[in-house]
Amino acid sequence: MDFDQPGMFTRADALASGYTDDDLRRSRADRTLLSIRRGYFVRSAVYRTLDSAEQHLLLAKAFLPDSAGDAVLSHVSAAVLHGMPVWGIALDKACLTIGRSYASKRGRRRILHGTRLLDSDRMIIDGVPVTVAARTVIDLARTEGVEQSVCVGDQALHSGLTTAFELAEAVDDAAGRTGVGRARHAVGLMSSRSESVGESRSRLLFHNLGLPTPLLNQWVYDASGAFLGRVDFLFPRGVIGEFDGEGKYESNPVRAVIDEKNRHNRLHDLGWVVVRWDWRDLSKPGVLAERLLGAFRRAEAHGAPIGTYRSDRLP
Repeated sequence: MDFDQPGMFTRADALASGYTDDDLRRSRADRTLLSIRRGYFVRSAVYRTLDSAEQHLLLAKAFLPDSAGDAVLSHVSAAVLHGMPVWGIALDKACLTIGRSYASKRGRRRILHGTRLLDSDRMIIDGVPVTVAARTVIDLARTEGVEQSVCVGDQALHSGLTTAFELAEAVDDAAGRTGVGRARHAVGLMSSRSESVGESRSRLLFHNLGLPTPLLNQWVYDASGAFLGRVDFLFPRGVIGEFDGEGKYESNPVRAVIDEKNRHNRLHDLGWVVVRWDWRDLSKPGVLAERLLGAFRRAEAHGAPIGTYRSDRLP
């Protein structure tokens, strides 16, 4: 029999639609169906269209019905449901939290956390119970690396999912839990002005290497007040830094590259030293640091750039 379900379905759903256990077994054997976990299925053709975060969310939703009634998606599973970036975070296990105090239970495909869970820590997204954004960020900051946590927190702040005040409250509420000190440190490094994982990682790299702290996402103008462009990082010493991530020029890459080159030339003519880097450069922090230090030296030799900059656009 052909399966035409557009999303995940259960064994009970299949039987109610007229399929049999033999149908399910044969479809799994010929790989028409994929088992998310025992009793939960999805068409292989559908599964292949999903990215890793979407595949993880199927796994998390498959575990939710069999968990306690007050269980919610949390940690990385909550981050995925909120639409937060999960760069560098493992997606092989669904994460849920139940509002009871006991040691976390780790299975092959699920982690069930037992932690105090207030009503204010919960919300519903598309019918799925989940920790609110601030609690999600802090839970991840307690259990993941600082770099991964800051990337999540930056996006949550930038997109308005949470605020710095809410994060501070969530850290205080987590007092006494494992990793709260690490979470407090990570929150101190988060910024609402970083617009991508690449920008967040770049900012942390500057911090860790002791480089000067740049201004983020500044609007640059020439001496007459004409707008030149919005830049990722601006060092007041006369250096502009730009992170070139994948997808930055997807709409019209040829036109965008030409425009970017023209903008680069105008900034250079006004005395700015422009340094560009991409994902590969972030894996070589020492090399990137030397490029930036060299740019600072050239900027000092040139003198102050012409024009102005500000954190928002002129009317």
